[in-house]
Amino acid sequence: MNRIKFTLLIIFAFVVFANAQNTEFKITTWNAEWLSCNINGPTDDNLQINNVAKVIGAMNSDVVALQEIGTSNIYATIDTLVKRLGSEWAGSIVPWSADNCAQNQGIIYKKAKVQLVSNSLMSDAGSSYNWSSGRYPVLYNLNLVVGTSTIPVSLINIHAKAMSDESSYSRRKGASESLKSLLDGSGYDSKNMILLGDFNDYLIGTQCKTCSPPDSPYKNFMDDTVNYKGLTVGLWDSQYNSPVIDNIIISKGLFANYTNTVLRETAATQVVSSYTTTTSDHYPISAVFSFTGGDGGQTGCKNFYFNETFAQSLGNFIIYNVEGTQTWGWKSLYGAVMSGYQSNTAYPNEDWLISPALDLSGNSAASLSFEHAINFAGSSTELIQNHTLWITDNYNESQATASNWTQLNIGTMPAGSNWTFVNSGDIDIPANMLKNNVRIAFKYLSDNTVASTWEIRNLNITGHCIDTQLNNTLSEKNSTVYAIGHTIRVENKSDMPVMIYDITGRILYSEKMTLHTEFNATQQGIYLVRCGNTVSKVIVK
Repeated sequence: MNRIKFTLLIIFAFVVFANAQNTEFKITTWNAEWLSCNINGPTDDNLQINNVAKVIGAMNSDVVALQEIGTSNIYATIDTLVKRLGSEWAGSIVPWSADNCAQNQGIIYKKAKVQLVSNSLMSDAGSSYNWSSGRYPVLYNLNLVVGTSTIPVSLINIHAKAMSDESSYSRRKGASESLKSLLDGSGYDSKNMILLGDFNDYLIGTQCKTCSPPDSPYKNFMDDTVNYKGLTVGLWDSQYNSPVIDNIIISKGLFANYTNTVLRETAATQVVSSYTTTTSDHYPISAVFSFTGGDGGQTGCKNFYFNETFAQSLGNFIIYNVEGTQTWGWKSLYGAVMSGYQSNTAYPNEDWLISPALDLSGNSAASLSFEHAINFAGSSTELIQNHTLWITDNYNESQATASNWTQLNIGTMPAGSNWTFVNSGDIDIPANMLKNNVRIAFKYLSDNTVASTWEIRNLNITGHCIDTQLNNTLSEKNSTVYAIGHTIRVENKSDMPVMIYDITGRILYSEKMTLHTEFNATQQGIYLVRCGNTVSKVIVK
């Protein structure tokens, strides 16, 4: 009898382990230095936000808490940044002052791995004066998606009072004391909390040289080792020859999830030129966490992301000239530029701008978008015929046009008679191109009569990795999933968890254990329905 119990225990433990999935999350804090403020910070605002997008792409973080982010009634910086990053991303901002030079805190995150539940300005975290006269912390309640599970985490994004004088130090210390008193209370003490942001001081010691004793204004957090852990204590800022002032502190509920990986993201910033003058005077700081959730059906694949802003060059794109002496070039204000018009003369041209090889294998869907402007395009027919987008999976390096190119439809074309940039809209990549060594290309044509100028910038390609290993036999045996109109119906033969995703991986609906359930799909398209560990694909027409 004891042997049977022991054997069953081993089998149970094996099943639990087999169905467990470890998922890592990189969480970053970054002061983006007056982003969108035309008075302070880097002088070229468009270049700066392009650079911010490139650095975020290079870091491959899942959540980025940002400080010094502008926003106003006519321009939302977070929305613009999300568009530059692509449809994989979402963002939010809770401004304390809706002004592009008001130094607000914002957040961006990957939709497939993070759900934003709520956010709010923490005006109860101390006096307005101590928080730089109103620059309160912002609370983001998040769900981290780990397989079929979600892990609640609360991010608290702070930007403390700056400067090294005694008065500023006293305000930082007062704000820290008020914040900890709030977080130690019953409303927060059971939450998984991550405090991150521009602390404007060290976790050990202080930048205030005349303060006595020279203690950190965050000593109250650091001394409470039972409930809080400062992750960035050992990081050094070589630029200022001091400890970092951008810091991360976690609460006790996350101690076991911290992987002991924290870094100053200097390598990621090398993807842009003159980083400290064109982008930010702060370097991003990241910490990595690992969570376990039940999901035996996941394969560990990763969403694909490619971004080329053309803000500094043509990047790794290839210029291929078939006819004419004019070729694709680059201009800092306009991105990739092609024109067959030179010295008051229109010339015949066929010129291709070809991407580097892309690996879309393992993705269930992919799309691309870009911004473009076209002038002097001639007729509407010539506008469409002379500016086209193509894709291939058998690129021939010696003769590019010999490749088997497939044309993609550009959803939105510019007017063709001005310099106004428009977004192409999301352009779906065909399912047969979801493989390795895929390239996309922009093809330009002109003749002796019509020679337009085509300008392209902010190209984003996103692939969505969702484990859709359909087991039809299992699906037929245990669950029936179908759509009637805009209603997705699930009928299980036994109670099991149900989750419904859109094609981007965003969780739209979840039910822990159910026999029958329905979901109203408001939009046409492909939906993925997970019943237990089986995933079915449903099309809503």
